[in-house]
Amino acid sequence: MSNKIGHELISIGEVTIPFYEDRLIVQLGEDGEIYVALRPIVEALGLNWSGQLQRIKRDAVLSKHLQTLSVVVTHTEGRDVQHGQVACLPKKYLSGFLFGINANRIKDTAIRAKVLQFQEEAHLILDAAFTGDADSAMAAMRHRYLRQGYDEAWIKQRQITIETRNQLTDEWKDRGVQGRQYGILTAVIHKGAFDLKPSEHRELKGVEKGEVRDHMTGLELAFVNVAEQATIANIHNEDVQGYDENYDAAEKGGRSAGVARRAFEEEHGRKVISEQSYLE
Repeated sequence: MSNKIGHELISIGEVTIPFYEDRLIVQLGEDGEIYVALRPIVEALGLNWSGQLQRIKRDAVLSKHLQTLSVVVTHTEGRDVQHGQVACLPKKYLSGFLFGINANRIKDTAIRAKVLQFQEEAHLILDAAFTGDADSAMAAMRHRYLRQGYDEAWIKQRQITIETRNQLTDEWKDRGVQGRQYGILTAVIHKGAFDLKPSEHRELKGVEKGEVRDHMTGLELAFVNVAEQATIANIHNEDVQGYDENYDAAEKGGRSAGVARRAFEEEHGRKVISEQSYLE
């Protein structure tokens, strides 16, 4: 059997997601797709990586979507940097991989329990995907954030920003935005709202990797929502098309939120931007 895995893509970003006591690695491909690194999951489950990789290659569906992503690997406190290749599946196919594991054939009770735990989580996500209603989607999202230690008030605010973000990316997709342009436009909006790039905001909070929004306070999330809602309004008002016009709309949306943020800070005598990660 061939060892070739798809065609090689470049990862343009990496996020480590806490999952119970384990950590799963998510990569953003240069094609705009979100990929999940498979080996960390297989090893977290206590399964044999070589055997699971061969199983994926034999699967008629999963084998078509298996990809190799080229990523930067850092060792020894950042001093040793090299490129590595990571076997990944698009996020939407991860449930298919998990359901292909026969938990009843696993003799080790601890490993079997962990496999069933992962599969239970996958069922929740699939229910949200198939029903397509807001309640199912919220249940899946709420379950994930509660597991990570967030409270209900923060989760509700985060849901609002996710819904707005989905509306915005749908508009971008319909109006010709492609690939890496999503990240550029997001950074433009963020910079206008907070006078910080997303990476600078992460650094301010002392967060090395991951989605900065998952470390924001409820107040910070509120101004993210203002910025993206303002951008959506600009898109509709001017019926923008293509990357350049969407860039202008994003700049205006971020700038509007920045003006609102500074007015709030002056009125209330407190800063919106927090140096602390929400969970900490």
